[in-house]
Amino acid sequence: MATTSHAQAVKSLNKSPARRRFVFKTFSQRVGEIEIDVYRSLDEVKPEPAEGSFFRDCLIEWRELNTAEDFISFYVEIMPLVQTLPLVLLHKELIVSKLLSSLHMKARLSLEPILRLIAALSRDLLVDLIPFLPRIADSLASLLQSGADGEPEIIEQIFISWSYIMMYLQKYLIGDLVYLLKVTVKLRFYPKDYVQE
Repeated sequence: MATTSHAQAVKSLNKSPARRRFVFKTFSQRVGEIEIDVYRSLDEVKPEPAEGSFFRDCLIEWRELNTAEDFISFYVEIMPLVQTLPLVLLHKELIVSKLLSSLHMKARLSLEPILRLIAALSRDLLVDLIPFLPRIADSLASLLQSGADGEPEIIEQIFISWSYIMMYLQKYLIGDLVYLLKVTVKLRFYPKDYVQE
């Protein structure tokens, strides 16, 4: 049973100088605080994948971090197809289809790993991913329209993934900026609509 001395001990744990440690933030404040800079990251940049492909490395890493049922079933289904980079290249259509079919709000706990896997796949496929960009942009736009536009964390994950894709493909996309702009406009999401000036 808790005594007054226990209550004092717990009360003394709050050593913050501020009176209120947790403050409610509005949606627009939370969206306004999102900062995405893929060029300055704390993650170590690997020049080569450890086990065959960047996609496979990312898949194994997220298998350790995410135990959501949707992601585990995706992992079991896709792992035999990505053992080596030639296998990833051979099954790229199926891999992209499976990734994009996994992007829905019902699988909210699996969205971050799926979005990161799309970015990792872009690093493996490079120029071969360019034909899939309209489908990826459409899937991200439909994810935003299906309720993700109300979740700042998911918005951030979407734009981090898209930023990594653009970073990995920039030298291939620079030649056709008109195509890139058409694909990017498909996202139809403008954060300024949510952020108060």
